Amino acid sequence: MKKGFFLFLIVPLFGLSNNKEEFEFVAYPLEKDSLSVENDIKRVSGGLKFGFPYMVVVGVQYTLPFFDNHFAPYFDYSQYSYVDYNKEAEFRFSEWGISYFIKEKGKGLYVGVSHSNLSYNANFINITLKNGSRGFGNGEVDLRTTNLRLGLKTGGIFYFRIEMGYGFGNLPKAVTFRATDNSDPNHTELASEDIPGINGVSKSGMLVGNIGFGIAF
Repeated sequence: MKKGFFLFLIVPLFGLSNNKEEFEFVAYPLEKDSLSVENDIKRVSGGLKFGFPYMVVVGVQYTLPFFDNHFAPYFDYSQYSYVDYNKEAEFRFSEWGISYFIKEKGKGLYVGVSHSNLSYNANFINITLKNGSRGFGNGEVDLRTTNLRLGLKTGGIFYFRIEMGYGFGNLPKAVTFRATDNSDPNHTELASEDIPGINGVSKSGMLVGNIGFGIAF
């Protein structure tokens, strides 16, 4: 009876010693899950761009949490004024669009499509009228384009970006308005003044190019 009990204990232990490889513990490096990766993405970014057709714009961008974090809508705005001998003028630039980050999420190489409006508003104060008098008037015209862009944006809290592209549109070269005679307010006539030259802008479209920087969180 004792011998049988001894064999009952030995057999399982012997079997375990011959198959110890099956019970080895293997440690694998942990990988970030999708939630951790998304938490590393800087969704909101804002900063400045310097280039043309504007001098400087303030912009904000948001990386969408769906579509695998590759799409980011954005909005840019700029405004500046100037005065010369016969007018007080103002340019306002606004643009809204969306970027698609090709490989990385929320950063790296991207392409974009947008709609922009470069508005020109001027108060003319020394206009030569057809009757030989001097007059004044106000004129405004919008230069609207659809833009295609290619850009590169770095990641991190402080980012840098560079963009190049082209805007398609039928852009006016002059602004037409109704002018009033200085000496006879009852006399008005149509007048036309050229829009000041803007770097990269032609009748058929405009070049888009800028460098920028900002913060993201």
